[in-house]
Amino acid sequence: MRARGYGLCDVGFAALYAYAGFVLAPSRSTAFVVALSIVITLLGAAGAALVVQGDGGRASRRLGIVACGVLLAFTVVCLVLLGCSAAFLYGTYGAIGRGLGALTLVVAALVVELFGLLPLFQLRFHLRGSAPTR
Repeated sequence: MRARGYGLCDVGFAALYAYAGFVLAPSRSTAFVVALSIVITLLGAAGAALVVQGDGGRASRRLGIVACGVLLAFTVVCLVLLGCSAAFLYGTYGAIGRGLGALTLVVAALVVELFGLLPLFQLRFHLRGSAPTR
């Protein structure tokens, strides 16, 4: 039952990432678009596999672990780049740069919340094995 819940979360978050990344705030960076497309594809496929197979499928579990790993790597890269941007703004543009740097750190906190928490909880579920739920 929990596997199907995580599968629905995966599919929902994949749709949310696609809408936010391609409709609300499209990027001109080809690398970002490709990385986001890979994350969305893996997360959607893992979610669909978890919904269909549930706890019983090894393939869905492996795909879920891979999707979570890729999403965590994407999160870490985004955080590093946002941290570099905040440092550059803070050091280059004086008082306005300090404010923009602080705003960039707020965005980094949102990245942790929107991209980092789901794969952490899901990896804990997948790596612990499919123990029966109470």
